[in-house]
Amino acid sequence: MLIVWKRRIYEQIWNLLKRRHEPFVQVGKSTIQGAGSGVFSRQHIHNDVPTVMCLYPGIYTPGMPSYGAHHLANQVPPSFRRGKGPSMHHNAYIMNLQSCGGYIDGWSIKSQHDGEKLDANHSACGHLVNHDAQNHNTAVYSFSWSEVLEHNETEQIAKRGGDEDHFSLPNEMRSDGSPWYYDEVEGEITCFPTRDESTPPHLTNQLCGAALVLTSPVSKGDELLLDYCLQEPLPKWAE
Repeated sequence: MLIVWKRRIYEQIWNLLKRRHEPFVQVGKSTIQGAGSGVFSRQHIHNDVPTVMCLYPGIYTPGMPSYGAHHLANQVPPSFRRGKGPSMHHNAYIMNLQSCGGYIDGWSIKSQHDGEKLDANHSACGHLVNHDAQNHNTAVYSFSWSEVLEHNETEQIAKRGGDEDHFSLPNEMRSDGSPWYYDEVEGEITCFPTRDESTPPHLTNQLCGAALVLTSPVSKGDELLLDYCLQEPLPKWAE
């Protein structure tokens, strides 16, 4: 049953990458006061089977290897390093990937390579789904992009720009050349590659993504909400 569920999720993620797919969602003004934009369902969905509503775009920072010194790891998200994003604690766009490890910085939605927006796909709007710990109707499903592409027997759309039938992936591996962690085995600092460097072997096929999956039925016009699972002390935007 778990294998069947996973296959359905992967097929739906793949479908959302098609240029001619019909999005389940649209962006509009949130019903939450002061929240700005929000994401809304375009149709009634019973949720009898797992339904992937949208994808979470942004730059992916992979998790730490076991031989890295965690207390010396880089905890600064890509958006903050460029001087135009909030700090790690105050960034409402940081999506921690529990099953894959690492996180996606949804504030960083500009490609590191060609400047194109990672949310050009209308279904790549998960970073605009707002927080509600009590009335949430979605949950995060994290996954490896290589598994999704292998499941659908293609790796072509992984390149920037996608192809004539598919959008490019809404996530990119972090490539800003910044320090990543201190390697306690080698006794040296390991850095992320720069955008001009090829991806090193230890990062090959490690790009991960996130999808927002319905946890309860929704009607047309309902706002999608997610429990961010925040911990005290809460950032100011969540107080």
